Amino acid sequence: MNDSHEHGMTELVENYREGRRRWGVEDADRRWLRQPLTDWTACLKGQQAQPQLNPDSTDRLAVAITETLAIRDGLILSILAPEPGLDDDRLLDLCVRPNDPANVTALCSILDSVFKDSTMQPDHPRCRAGLVMLEAMAGKAPPGFRSQPLAVASYVDWWSGGSQASGFAEQALADDRSCSLAAIVLALIGRSIDPAWRQSS
Repeated sequence: MNDSHEHGMTELVENYREGRRRWGVEDADRRWLRQPLTDWTACLKGQQAQPQLNPDSTDRLAVAITETLAIRDGLILSILAPEPGLDDDRLLDLCVRPNDPANVTALCSILDSVFKDSTMQPDHPRCRAGLVMLEAMAGKAPPGFRSQPLAVASYVDWWSGGSQASGFAEQALADDRSCSLAAIVLALIGRSIDPAWRQSS
């Protein structure tokens, strides 16, 4: 890992935290996330075989999902949400106002459907695009910034019926032993728990 990039990521964390102190959490997160999430959703919806975020968006998202789990959960929803998916503004609002009642309802509804609604099936091209970006994010990130993108990748791979979920989860825990999402995915796999669409297929 490039030492200058590791130093740059540390500076980005300080900038992120300083922005939240200066402008307040919601306003700072909107400023931080608007362009990266626009790039993210464009790549999810694109037709590229290898969707790529630009380096600035990759680094900003890596910092945001490490610092703020609500933003990590927003990325999960952006991949799992049924067509037509979440538009840029809706995704941004979910990330920056996670305690808003409508956003709590949306989060719970989608995640509940993953487990209980057999008609909610993965959009495989979107899942693949998300996994490509998450793997690239983790691969580029210095230690301490890899666990959350890998944990999201493990959840998405579990949801979509892939074969890499446990590997992603184990890598996430190697980076951060306290990564609860990775531990949850390993528990799901260990108990042979599948999303509803796979149970009915």
